[in-house]
Amino acid sequence: MKKFGLTAIGFAAFWASLWMAGCGSDGNPATGNGDIDPNQPISLFDTLSVPSAANLPACDASREGRAFFVQNENLPRLCVKGSWRSAADSTDFSVTCSDGFLHAVDKISPTGTIVGSADTVFVEGFVSPMTGIAQKGPFVFGTSVTVTEASKEFNTETYQKAEGCILTNDGRYTFNEVHSNSNCVKIRATGFYRNEVTGRVSDNPITLAAKTCSPEHANVNILTHITIQRIEQLTMNHIDFAEAKAQAEREAFAAFGIDTVMLYSQPYFTDGRTDKPVAEDLDMFGNSEYSAALFAISAMIQGERSENDMMNLANNLAEDLKGDGVWNDQNWKIQIADWVVGLDTLWKYNDIRNNVSSWGMSIPNFERYMRAFIPIAYGFEPCTDANAGQVTYVNQGQSALFANDYEHADHSRVRFICDVSSKEWRIAQPIEKDTAGFGPGEYDKEVREGRVNHDNYYIFETATNAWRVATPQEADGFTDLVEVYANLKSDEKAVFIIRHSERTDDTGPNGHLTSNGKNYARNLGARLATIAKEDFYYGYSGYTRTQETCEEIAIGKGQTGYTLNILPYMDGAWYIKDEATANNYINAEGGWVVFSKYGFTGAYPDAFYDLETRSEELLKNNILASLPAMKRVNVMCTHDYLVVPLLAYTTNGHANVRYYEKWRWVNYLSGVAMIISADGSVRYIPVKGLESGTM
Repeated sequence: MKKFGLTAIGFAAFWASLWMAGCGSDGNPATGNGDIDPNQPISLFDTLSVPSAANLPACDASREGRAFFVQNENLPRLCVKGSWRSAADSTDFSVTCSDGFLHAVDKISPTGTIVGSADTVFVEGFVSPMTGIAQKGPFVFGTSVTVTEASKEFNTETYQKAEGCILTNDGRYTFNEVHSNSNCVKIRATGFYRNEVTGRVSDNPITLAAKTCSPEHANVNILTHITIQRIEQLTMNHIDFAEAKAQAEREAFAAFGIDTVMLYSQPYFTDGRTDKPVAEDLDMFGNSEYSAALFAISAMIQGERSENDMMNLANNLAEDLKGDGVWNDQNWKIQIADWVVGLDTLWKYNDIRNNVSSWGMSIPNFERYMRAFIPIAYGFEPCTDANAGQVTYVNQGQSALFANDYEHADHSRVRFICDVSSKEWRIAQPIEKDTAGFGPGEYDKEVREGRVNHDNYYIFETATNAWRVATPQEADGFTDLVEVYANLKSDEKAVFIIRHSERTDDTGPNGHLTSNGKNYARNLGARLATIAKEDFYYGYSGYTRTQETCEEIAIGKGQTGYTLNILPYMDGAWYIKDEATANNYINAEGGWVVFSKYGFTGAYPDAFYDLETRSEELLKNNILASLPAMKRVNVMCTHDYLVVPLLAYTTNGHANVRYYEKWRWVNYLSGVAMIISADGSVRYIPVKGLESGTM
């Protein structure tokens, strides 16, 4: 067989000519992409495209044989003997291609016939036409397409071959005559392509292949490429070619989590055919489900990879599928899934859509096929009615989204939910992942910290029987004391056990409130006065600052002749069992750390009483036992060292005052409301007298 006598072109010389073309020696720009972002790298093909023939650089000796794509003609022009000639008029020169570039050479008279189509030179006697599209994104002008006859088992290729060049930027190729004794051919497309993820032409050429026994129309795409080795393996095992091809393609779809039962139930052909399409029938820029599935696979394999890395992934995948039809490389899967999650989180799918739209091509609804890959890669169970609403996390250590457990957020806060409506896994919204497993609140207005986003807080409302995002004022987990009072039933009693107001630096028994502290307490009383028409009872620990707190509340409320008693059980040392041991811990770690850790973890048992036993003694044996001598509503002014452990006990550890862990401490005038119902039952509500319950 006589092959083309292609002109040898050195790579360095070629780049030198491109540089000169970029300068535009005749004063005309070498590219029509005037709106290209100057901060974006200019690809090789940006320098080879012009809006019109008027924008072409000079056709001189440095550009002899080179090609530029003329956009308004949708064809290349080639520099031939000082003149820019259209590829559609090659009567006295031949168009060849290699390594992704077009060249004009002297007219070739091969053994065989040069047949009408301007983009193709044939060197053998072929007898039927053949068309197709080469796509990764679409291959661009200069791509070489080689069709070689193959045995039906595809284990051998014959000498019969056709070679042609793609002249447009949509990947389309045409052979006017094709001959094959076996009716089976292997097609290879080598060239640059438009990258659907970046929107730019690739920096390097790639080669994709397809094998078909229906060569009248055969596309080349990523699916045809990754199934070749599996088809060959199956046909070597004496499986019929058509059956082997169908099986290999089902397995490739399944590797990406695509349900072929659903997919193959969809129509594809518009000419009345009802048979299932095969990979070489598919156009990734069509409007069918098949196009969407192919587009998704192509984009996932591409990702943000270079051409070499992308082909490395594609070829590794093909090799992996070859033996048993199963993709076993978990690392690759997780890399792809992490990238898809990034797209989904930031809604970057629109970037891909905009890229394709700018090429004047349609784009299918590919997004859901990319999302379907996520649970496959991360090993989630299928999303069904049985687990609808379930929220889970990625426990694959290779993933950037890895979490040690559900509530562990050091690596990633991304969680996934089995959507109740679509029965598909998707990224969970903050409230979905943060309240997963909460169930109904234990009481109205209960506030809880988010399970994943630990800086988020959620409040339960009995009216809707649902959790919602807490406002900043609600987020500290405390309810306004005045609101709690306003919602008391007529047959209920209340005891407000609160920390004193802002104090001076004197922490001894005789230390006073600051002027701000007095104002805070008086303002709380004034707010109560707007709704309270009854007198309150007041009790304090015996410390001056707690006495002043109760007095200022009473003054603000406008209450005179009130009862104010010293209550020994309101002492800040109520929970301390061994004062010397407790002081040793406090001196070493700080009082806020020690008392919060004791209240929430049971630490320091040698220094403190058992939390439950001591709290019940306070609440039942002292407060409830004294209630008959008090009023319906009672205010007890105490200290933070009593309030924090009491909050931990009465909220079952939910109060947001874990200073040892979250650096939050109870604020002034905050504490616990003890609500006693007519039947004697008691409930507890964290309350605040200022804007925030914590500090």
